[in-house]
Amino acid sequence: MKLRALRVFPQFAGLVLLVVILFTAHGVSGSASPAGPEFSDEVDPGNGNISNRTISTLSSADSRPWTQERMLAAQPYPLEPMHQEIDFSLQLEGSKSLPGFIPGSSPSAANVTKNQDGLLQTQASSSGYSYPAPFVQYHNFDSYQVYPYSTVGVLFFTQYGVDYRCSAASIGNSAIWTAGHCIHRGNNSQNGWSYNVVFVPAYKNGNYPFGVWSASYLTTKGPWFEFGDLRYDMAGAVLNEWNNQTISEVVGSLGFAYNQDSGLHWLNIGYPSAAPFDGKTQQLCAGSFAYADTSVPAPFPVAMGCDMTQGSSGGPWILNFSGQFGQTNFINGNNSYRYSYHPKELFSPYFGDAAKTLYDELIAGPSSN
Repeated sequence: MKLRALRVFPQFAGLVLLVVILFTAHGVSGSASPAGPEFSDEVDPGNGNISNRTISTLSSADSRPWTQERMLAAQPYPLEPMHQEIDFSLQLEGSKSLPGFIPGSSPSAANVTKNQDGLLQTQASSSGYSYPAPFVQYHNFDSYQVYPYSTVGVLFFTQYGVDYRCSAASIGNSAIWTAGHCIHRGNNSQNGWSYNVVFVPAYKNGNYPFGVWSASYLTTKGPWFEFGDLRYDMAGAVLNEWNNQTISEVVGSLGFAYNQDSGLHWLNIGYPSAAPFDGKTQQLCAGSFAYADTSVPAPFPVAMGCDMTQGSSGGPWILNFSGQFGQTNFINGNNSYRYSYHPKELFSPYFGDAAKTLYDELIAGPSSN
């Protein structure tokens, strides 16, 4: 099918992110947004990471604590729909590189338990689905302090003076994973970094059983930072320790799967906060690979059926979901964008070698740079 760059409307940014990336009629202020996604001609533009090592300086611009009231008032970025028609492929091209699985870790906290029940089916069709792809959406009826639900929480942050919220997940050591637009505006500006970034795992109804974790280091992919390139809309943060423990020691961590090419079935966990959701609870979508978005050059983003709204950005797509530890619970995608006429679908960047280099940097932490 024909490949083409995404069109940008004069009054709005062309692609939709589930939290604000670009400026919209909702009055987000700051420097001018990019003209829309661009695509590098480099052979492998996605392997470079861009990091912010001055987050403490940026945070000093607004030192107010993240109180319960401030968290409840934080906004998701406005959802600005993509109106153009989509080119797609029901087959996932995958990667020529070898696939890999990195196991997660169990929490050491006494108040996090394993759930022995509720293993989801992980088999999926080798071919995709046309819209609407089948999925099941429901709220988390289990305890949020049960692994692996304990690894997922709300990311609160400030961009250009406005408080926002995304979703994120613990992935090992002191690192969390989220969408690129939750960490940086994607406008090739040092002022585009988020600040006052905190992670609240197992957030529920304004409560935070595992505390509020501040970030000390942020990183995203170079093509996202420079161009707002949705193929690389992925990012993460390294969190400060709390009571001499890392975030993964307290809540556990998801594993990591990359360069996968078939049979993908995910459990998507996020905190959508636009109607009909209120952002106070974990919402889940269980679904399989629908199709690849070939409206953009490779690596093609992937779609799954899901009707979560803004605020769920950055929420993990978990492969082989289970209450067990070990060879299960691999993050293999994150909520990134959707098309206006496909409200029951979400897209993620493809997790290939570029995602793996970002994961490696996050796990190693800033001392490796």
